[in-house]
Amino acid sequence: MTDSGTRTTMAPADLLIRLLDRVPLSEAHIARATLADLATVQAWLRRREAPAGLEAQRVIELVAFVEEMAINLPGETLAGWWLDGNVDFLSGANLLDEIAAGRYEQMIQYAIGLTNGVFT
Repeated sequence: MTDSGTRTTMAPADLLIRLLDRVPLSEAHIARATLADLATVQAWLRRREAPAGLEAQRVIELVAFVEEMAINLPGETLAGWWLDGNVDFLSGANLLDEIAAGRYEQMIQYAIGLTNGVFT
């Protein structure tokens, strides 16, 4: 239970763990997108702690975004340059930083655009 008395769930951590089977995200990638510290990310990945609040929301957004991007890019390519680099179309922004800043809607639209051939 959290301090507010609400019950947390391991579901966001489980989604993240499952995603790592397909896309080799690093703990640093996850921390960057969620603004969590590395120790917290490690606790999620070991199922010792459940993401809660804004961190849980960012985990779910990260999973949805990466799953959509993985339709178009092999996991290693996606986890490499795409998540570490800056994207010209996004005015040089980094995808993970954009998710961390709460711009999931723009990022998922970008990913869906790639899937549907909007960008060539």
